[in-house]
Amino acid sequence: MPNYLEILRLNELSFSQRKISDMVGSGRPVIKRTIDTAGQHKLTYKELSDWDADRIDTLFGPKQSKPTQRDMHYTLPDYAALSKSLAQPGVTMQLLWEEYVDMCRHNGQPYYRLTQFKKYFNDYLSQKSFTHVMKHKAGERVEVDWAGTKIRWIDPDTGEVIHGYLFVAVLPFSGYGFAMGCHDMKQPSWINAHLQMFEYFQGVPTVLVPDNLKTGVTKHTRTMLKINETYESMANHYHTIILPTRVRKPKDKATVENTVKSLTTHIIARMRNYQCFGLDDYNDYLRKELNRFNQKPFQKKPGSRFSMFNDMERTALQSLPTVPFEYCEYKTVKVYNNSHISYQKHQYSVPYQYIGQSLRLKIYGEKIQAWHQDRMLCEHETLNKIPGGYTTVIEHLPKNSATHGEWNSQRYLKWARHIGPNVHLVVENMFSDGPEQKHYKRVHALLKLADTHSDSALNAACHHALERTSHPGYRLITQLLNTGTSHLKSSTPESTEQSFLRGADYYEQ
Repeated sequence: MPNYLEILRLNELSFSQRKISDMVGSGRPVIKRTIDTAGQHKLTYKELSDWDADRIDTLFGPKQSKPTQRDMHYTLPDYAALSKSLAQPGVTMQLLWEEYVDMCRHNGQPYYRLTQFKKYFNDYLSQKSFTHVMKHKAGERVEVDWAGTKIRWIDPDTGEVIHGYLFVAVLPFSGYGFAMGCHDMKQPSWINAHLQMFEYFQGVPTVLVPDNLKTGVTKHTRTMLKINETYESMANHYHTIILPTRVRKPKDKATVENTVKSLTTHIIARMRNYQCFGLDDYNDYLRKELNRFNQKPFQKKPGSRFSMFNDMERTALQSLPTVPFEYCEYKTVKVYNNSHISYQKHQYSVPYQYIGQSLRLKIYGEKIQAWHQDRMLCEHETLNKIPGGYTTVIEHLPKNSATHGEWNSQRYLKWARHIGPNVHLVVENMFSDGPEQKHYKRVHALLKLADTHSDSALNAACHHALERTSHPGYRLITQLLNTGTSHLKSSTPESTEQSFLRGADYYEQ
């Protein structure tokens, strides 16, 4: 039942009818009728305060219009059932009237015109305090945010007080809320809170309405809206749409702001009496208080948030997907000339056709996926991978690797031969060990040492390295260059034809 006294009190304080409607939860037709009735009878809030409730309701309540002789012949719509249908997404009064007309025509009964149908329908909604039906659609949207007040629990090992953050969500139609404590406000916590929210609602709304947090929105201006890739990927998985609030427009998310305030009072204040040892312990108690909050009866209308959600909104939500969303992050990588990409200093092969191009890397807990536009090229496991190592699928490499691409083994061997015979032998030995692609980067780095130390110094260093091992690596040759540069420069060409060197005839080809 509308609070007529409060409506008149706020009106005498010069609040607008729109503001009064938001504050008391009644529709604007009720607000206008109450103010007009008080004006007609020249009654003030002070005078009406002495009246009993029944007398006030009799004066200000909706007057049952006497049906005319013509109205008595029309088929009266079942507005109680229609009000539930009107709450469903996509359902309008126009549609309900058309269905009502079809039914009447089928049964040979007279029916109301659209204007009369809407008038009586709005009167019914106002009388039954169904103003939420006119403002929102069931299951259409959920508003999400972080509460401004921090939560806390005790570390059982150290006794230290740990502070966390409260994720809050609300379905505007029913006011049904969700809350969950998190360690931080980083993206993994943000995504996980959404997944738990969907499970709690046992369904997915059509639209997600977040604030402009960096975990959800990368950029939001008048001309550009860029959603965080992980957040958008989660939304796509659940077939929902992310529609952030406009910047500096708090009314866009007024429902969740009010619910945050209510939850802060109801839940966080009550939780102060609990001794929680860990976040899981905190969330267990939080869930009990959350259920109590949702089941608390409304003050100005029958039912509760839970009953309204259960009766009218639960079935309007989309079904949960069979497989829950798996958290992932994104990174842009370039395909090297060895047909590999680098992730955490480990090399993973991709199809050679994408050498030199940038790919989007989708990073999961135990695997990565390489994507080119909307096509997944390959997938690799990432567990127990050694930095500096290679994970190579032979099919990803070109059939004739020695001559494929701008950089290949023939080009590197030609470059090495130009620097010196010992350098050529070192490079040749490197390429003999496994797929040559995994040596391109170290061979390139080795040959570039000649730019810093000269061709003769690098050739001499390779000679001394070959005296120690038949397969010297980049690190050994670098150490020899850095510790014995003057000695290496004085080495004679004759001295380089020792150890593992091949004869001069080999290099005359």
